[in-house]
Amino acid sequence: MRNVHARRRQTQRSFRRMLSQSFWQIRHDDPRGYAYALVGVVAASLAIAMVERVVHIANISLLYLPVVLWLAAWVGRRPAILASVLAFLAYDFFFIAPLFHLTVADPTQWLSLLALLATSLVTGQLASAVRRRAQDAQQSRQRITTLYELAQVIATTTDQHVLFDELTRRLQTVFEPYGVRGVAILLPGEGITPIVQAMSVTRAATNTSYQDVLRLSSPAHAAAASWALEHGTTIGDTLGRADAGSSSTTGSEQPHDAELVFYVPLNSRNRSVGLVAIAGFVEIRSLVPSTLAATTKASPQRELFAACCDQIALAIDRAALQQQAIHAEALTESDQLKDVFLGSVTHDLRTPLASIKAAVTSLLGHEAAWSATQRRELLESIDQSADRLNRLVENLLDISRQEAGVATPNKDWYLISDVIASVLDRMELAGRLNDRDIRVEIAEDIPLVPMDHTQIEQVLTNLLENAVKYSPADRPIRINAALTDRPPRTLEVRVIDQGIGVPPSELQAIFDKFYRVQHVHLPWATDRPPTGTGLGLAISDNIVRAHGGKIWAESAPGEGTTVIITLPVPPETPSGGLPDIVTAEDQTPRAAGEHTHAER
Repeated sequence: MRNVHARRRQTQRSFRRMLSQSFWQIRHDDPRGYAYALVGVVAASLAIAMVERVVHIANISLLYLPVVLWLAAWVGRRPAILASVLAFLAYDFFFIAPLFHLTVADPTQWLSLLALLATSLVTGQLASAVRRRAQDAQQSRQRITTLYELAQVIATTTDQHVLFDELTRRLQTVFEPYGVRGVAILLPGEGITPIVQAMSVTRAATNTSYQDVLRLSSPAHAAAASWALEHGTTIGDTLGRADAGSSSTTGSEQPHDAELVFYVPLNSRNRSVGLVAIAGFVEIRSLVPSTLAATTKASPQRELFAACCDQIALAIDRAALQQQAIHAEALTESDQLKDVFLGSVTHDLRTPLASIKAAVTSLLGHEAAWSATQRRELLESIDQSADRLNRLVENLLDISRQEAGVATPNKDWYLISDVIASVLDRMELAGRLNDRDIRVEIAEDIPLVPMDHTQIEQVLTNLLENAVKYSPADRPIRINAALTDRPPRTLEVRVIDQGIGVPPSELQAIFDKFYRVQHVHLPWATDRPPTGTGLGLAISDNIVRAHGGKIWAESAPGEGTTVIITLPVPPETPSGGLPDIVTAEDQTPRAAGEHTHAER
């Protein structure tokens, strides 16, 4: 008898120990799972009781197993363990004599009870393991999908501002279930405070403090962000705390009811290239590294957040390397352009200077007696060389003013026919047309067009000089002007020659500075090919674009070249007095008809 009571006390102590171990983790889990376990065991016990009233089945206790399997597969491992223990106790209490006691009168029933407990625990553990693996596989698939989409955005987005906006939006969307309500990307600035490049705040977040903290409006949060960037360490604080640096993630725990902000460094090549700032509920602590230092394994959401931060760091580093590569390429092109400029200008300066020097030396010499005709020829040579030098200097000054942004068009209302007539008269007086046949065709319906008379005259002069230079003397050069039929309405001027043409591969390059068509050969010319600085078309391109128009060339080798310029025409033709035109240079309106001497 004494042994029976001892076994009872030992059994009760074992049950109490088992119960205490089973309920130890209850406060850390969702209580609904344990409620499901209790309800499931009660339902299974009722079912067994109903069956036992009708017929006695030896293994009727196996009805508890579906409850344990369901809990392990759909709720969790701990509720399944609790259900196994409750099933063990319920079957002993309600269905094994003596009834309503946690004892066993027949020792043979121990085998049935232990089989029930072992079967429930093993099957529950197996089902829970399968559930965990399925969850791990699902989380891994989600992580891979998220990182793939993030990498795709980084690889396909070229604009840096658009990229950062998209990255912050995706981070905020992905980690919103973990309490994140706002995300910002911060990059190092010229000072010690990082600069906010992009920010995304969820629509559900009505608290304006999220935006203030992410923008570093508070000096305390600006100091915390600067410290995190400088030291490469995550730091966090409550949204309203004044002393952010005193409550970093490496220190004491934050209040459980607080809203937090963390500044996470983005590290690449052993240096911090920026920060990711996250603000939201207290759950965001599970995303930052330092709060999990004591655990053996980081949570899946923390691993995903760290991987996303690594991707963003690589994107920032790649953008910086691209900027460095662009800067290096620009320096290389600048050096090449400088070499081309020096070579071209030196050659073009040397030729007229040599002609002037030779002519002047001849005139000053006392050995030869020059006739009046010979003296005039030498003076004309000096005059032409001086004109050439003057044009070269004017072109260099024009291109410099255009690149500096000070050569803005001084527009007024003009007829294109007047501009063309001025160009032809000036070139004829200067002897630069060489008695060429110039045929002009101007449509009658062309209205007055706002333009800078001097600049458009310079464009047409450059185009005519090229046409004269690269076409035979016995073939005409045509100038056509008309309005285009397609909207928006524009004035289109074409300069057409029948010369050697331009290769298709060089039609765009001829508008670059100092570029000249390669391997020029004029079949009708007996002397060397014409030379130039390669600035005329570049200057013309800048002038036309400053007028809001376009310029391009159409050509085929051996068939001549057509250069087209278009100028915008107002939607409605002015009637009565012409409206004033406000210039971009001084924003001062000038009445129509008030022209400078140079414009006329």
